[in-house]
Amino acid sequence: MLKKKRFLERKSVKKALPKKLLSFLILGFFLMALCMSVSDAKESTSLQKSPFVNVEILDPKYDHVYETEMVKNGSEVSIKVILTNFSKEIDKSTLIFYSELEEEGGHISVDGSPAEVLKSGSSYTVEHKKVEKGVVVAWSGTAPEVGKQEPCTLLNITQETTEKVYSVVDIKEDVTSEIIEAALDAWHKAKEAVENANWTIANATGVDVSEARRTLKLANEYLNNSRDSYGGGRPEEALEEAKKALASAGDAKKFAEGAKATQEFGIYGILAVVMIIVVVVCVFLIMQRRRKRGIY
Repeated sequence: MLKKKRFLERKSVKKALPKKLLSFLILGFFLMALCMSVSDAKESTSLQKSPFVNVEILDPKYDHVYETEMVKNGSEVSIKVILTNFSKEIDKSTLIFYSELEEEGGHISVDGSPAEVLKSGSSYTVEHKKVEKGVVVAWSGTAPEVGKQEPCTLLNITQETTEKVYSVVDIKEDVTSEIIEAALDAWHKAKEAVENANWTIANATGVDVSEARRTLKLANEYLNNSRDSYGGGRPEEALEEAKKALASAGDAKKFAEGAKATQEFGIYGILAVVMIIVVVVCVFLIMQRRRKRGIY
C-alpha cells in the first residue's frame, strides 16, 4: 500500500509540473509584452532631435515672477525662432506647431517671403532645396491663468518626414503668480516651524506640555488645510492657512519652552532654598562653637 501511495504521489507531481511550467511561460510572455509596451510609450513621448534643420535663434520673452524663471500667469509671451541649414538630403518636410498659450498664433516666412498665418495645430510644408537663408517663425500668446504652479508648452515644433517625426523646438516653462509663490513660501516656513515645535515638545520631558500639544495639533490642521487649498487651486486660502499654521506652531513652541522654563525655575528655586538653609545652618554652627569657646 505504501509503495502504491508513493507511486501515485509521484505521478500526480509529474502531471502538475507541465501545468506550472505552462503558467510560468504565460506569465513570462505577459510581462515581456508589458515591458515592450512601456518602452514603446517612452519612445513615443521623447522624439529625436531633427538632423535635417538647425535652430539658429530661439528667443522667448515673457514676464517672470520674483527671481524665478517661471512665467507670470496672464502675461504676454513672444517667441522668435530662426531655422537654417535645411538638409538637401530630403526634398521636403512638414513643420507642425503646437502651443498651450491662450489666444496663441504666429507667422512663418521663408527667405523673407510674405508671412503665412499659423495657429496651434497648424502645419507648414518646407521644400528644402528652395530654402537659401532660412525660415523665421514668430509666435505669441498669453500665459494661462493658474491657481497653482502648472507646466505649459509655450511652443512645440516637430518636423515630419516620409520616414519619421523629429523634434525641432520644445519650449516648456512653469506658469505661476506672486500669490502662488507667496503661498508656497509661507507653507514651507510653516512646515519648518511645525517641525521645530514638535522637536521642542518631544524634548520637554518631565513637564506638562498638554497645551503645547493641543496648539501643535491645531498648527498641523492649518498646515494640511493650506496644502489642500493649494492643491485645489486656491492660493489665497492656502496663504491664510499657512500663516495660521506658522503662528500656531510658534505658540506651541513657546508653550513648551515656558513649561520647561517653569520646571527649571522650580528646580533652581529649590536649590536656592537649600543653599540658604545650608548657609544658615553653617552660620548657626559656627556661632555655637564660638559661644562654647567663649568667643563672642
